[in-house]
Amino acid sequence: MIDSERCLALVETTPSLYKLVDGLYIYPGLPFAYLSELNALVMSDLHLGFEEAAAKGLEYSLRGRSGYAGVFLPRIQFRRTVEMLARAFKIRRPGRVIINGDLKHAFDRLLRQEKEEVSRLIDFIREGGVDEVTVVRGNHDNFVKRVLEERGVLIVDSIETSSGFLITHGHLDVDPSRYSHVVIGHEHPSIRCFGGKMPVFLRMPLTGGGELVVLPATGPYHPGTTFSLSREDYLSPLIRKYGVLEEASFVAWVETSYTGLALSEADISRHEKLIGLSEYRFDNSIVTLVHIENPVLLQALCEF
Repeated sequence: MIDSERCLALVETTPSLYKLVDGLYIYPGLPFAYLSELNALVMSDLHLGFEEAAAKGLEYSLRGRSGYAGVFLPRIQFRRTVEMLARAFKIRRPGRVIINGDLKHAFDRLLRQEKEEVSRLIDFIREGGVDEVTVVRGNHDNFVKRVLEERGVLIVDSIETSSGFLITHGHLDVDPSRYSHVVIGHEHPSIRCFGGKMPVFLRMPLTGGGELVVLPATGPYHPGTTFSLSREDYLSPLIRKYGVLEEASFVAWVETSYTGLALSEADISRHEKLIGLSEYRFDNSIVTLVHIENPVLLQALCEF
């Protein structure tokens, strides 16, 4: 069992959330969103059990071989997930956690690691004071329903809210025209920038109205899709059919050790002429959210 009190002590300060769109916020420095209408933390693409699948030589990449099959990887995904959740609960404890697909990794079976870690994750969330957990079915979430039902967790195809949000994993072709915002995972969006490949929250308008929000992956072994203007580079039919990639925007984050020095208001004002910067101080670190407004600016700053 994970020591929830130890994990919850990882952060001692309480920064605010970052507004991504009306009603949807980012937990600074974490791949999680907060949907205020449902008082819910929303996360995606944990891929629990990935390390066992890799060790067994099981290959489930939708893009061909991933390069991990037959490789023994440190089992860090579950530990990293609960550490991030503990940090998120310290920032803003939700009343509900929504896992927006790909809770587990194997398509065609339930691996022992998957069963154990899914159960432990649900227990950890509840020990943290969150009563309601919902799983939105992803394309990897086969054979897990019974484990979830034993823990009293509902698995659904999607979640709609009265204010016009649709939460769906992103692998299915759904009509987005009835919604103001569609929140998906599935793509594990990232950019090549600032010396490496970075996960991002990706936003873009949809043809016919509304907006798409793509969450970064929770699992650290899944850097995912690097942003491109080519529709063919994406997995989700929602992007391939409806996404206006030319008007996309991006929110990444950089975390540095706290040294007592930070960007001054003058520094932030100067840099915000090019990119949006928001700074959040934690116990011993500074998280800077970097908002890049469009692909033209992204191309000027980064690779793509």
